[in-house]
Amino acid sequence: MELALANATNTISTIENMLSSKEFDPFAIDCLKDCLELYADAIAMLVDAFTAYLSEYFDIATVLMRTVMDAASTCDEGFTEKKGELTLLAKENYNLFQLSDISSCIIKQVSSVPS
Repeated sequence: MELALANATNTISTIENMLSSKEFDPFAIDCLKDCLELYADAIAMLVDAFTAYLSEYFDIATVLMRTVMDAASTCDEGFTEKKGELTLLAKENYNLFQLSDISSCIIKQVSSVPS
């Protein structure tokens, strides 16, 4: 979860740099703005998931991690709405999705261990 949080935080910086460069067309800029909002929400969810995990609310932590995965997918899909548009954050979205999925698997494993 900490790696996913670091990834999302770094991706926000990447998006902000891309937006300030002004080298993208209006469609790409709109997608980047949407992704910026999705990643900001994802950071809040990651913090909440970590808190839930530490409090042993494993079901809540899992739901939040799955929601983070959805945010990464939604960001990625936004770029595909326009034919021929490159997904500018493909690597970042893939990494966040995978880190969140791994975290979900770990939560599941930990939650199934008898106390």
